[in-house]
Amino acid sequence: MKKKNITILISALSILAIGTIGIGFAEKKHDISTIGVDVSIKEFRAVTLENWDESLWEVYTDKDNINYTTYPSTPNAEKYNPDLPATAQAYRQGKLIPGGYPKDIKYLDNKADKANLKVLGVKFQFTYPGNNEVTIRPPREDKYKINRKRNYISENVVDRNEAKQTPDKRDPKATANSFDIYGIEFPGHVRHISVWVCSRGQDYDLEGWVEDYMGNTHIIKFGHTDFVGWRPMSSQLQSVPQSVNAYPSTRTAVFKQFKLRSNARSGGDPVVLFFDELRVLTDTFENHFDGADLDFDKEDCENKNRIEKALKDPFRPSKDCK
Repeated sequence: MKKKNITILISALSILAIGTIGIGFAEKKHDISTIGVDVSIKEFRAVTLENWDESLWEVYTDKDNINYTTYPSTPNAEKYNPDLPATAQAYRQGKLIPGGYPKDIKYLDNKADKANLKVLGVKFQFTYPGNNEVTIRPPREDKYKINRKRNYISENVVDRNEAKQTPDKRDPKATANSFDIYGIEFPGHVRHISVWVCSRGQDYDLEGWVEDYMGNTHIIKFGHTDFVGWRPMSSQLQSVPQSVNAYPSTRTAVFKQFKLRSNARSGGDPVVLFFDELRVLTDTFENHFDGADLDFDKEDCENKNRIEKALKDPFRPSKDCK
């Protein structure tokens, strides 16, 4: 009888401890404003950045013998050719494949109309082993063009394309304090990023390149593609700065491209991979206070609208900046 009572007491204490821990993790932190403690400082959402149902991304190898780092605005820049003939060192091709998607993604499998669902297919092969690299990036279109403001003000700043030119060809009157980059702007403060990959067992290392608001590039490691079938590959973004102690606090980062790198286990056979549902877990919270809706000018208004524009949320419409 004593043993039974002791067992019941231990069980009760265990349940209480677990419940206390659960409450601790579930507790919401709050921010203090002039009207008191009334708003949560966390607002997590899962957002799809790209599903490849419409846009074909560009595929390059480091053996293409072309300068694929240039932007369309650069004089004499080489335009992307999706049908580049195979060379003596490499072959690559990318296309949108209809009718396929990861069946484990329930919100896709439950769609009544699946006719327009597509995935990005990538095929490549290298003649020689060693350090081989494949780049998969958004096309240089207005849809993926993002204008970035510089963190400093100067009357003699040249844009990054002119900076690559020799001083005798550079425009001395260039005063651009902003520049364009290509990619997908994160909606809010992203904590986790994932992409569904269908592999056939060829082992390559998958990376994601993210540029923060200060212009620094961070390489995100997704892992190896040494598996068969669909699998979500994910990574945390702990090292990417995306906020400041000011309003608005969010400083959006930009996903610029994927990189596939060979390793010691990479073979010489043709590699076929499929990509779908590039998603992020993001904190979209911004503090709201008396006076937050005041705009100094159009630029100030558009800066505060960045999160709402990226979310495309009908319940959080962007303000009309005039």
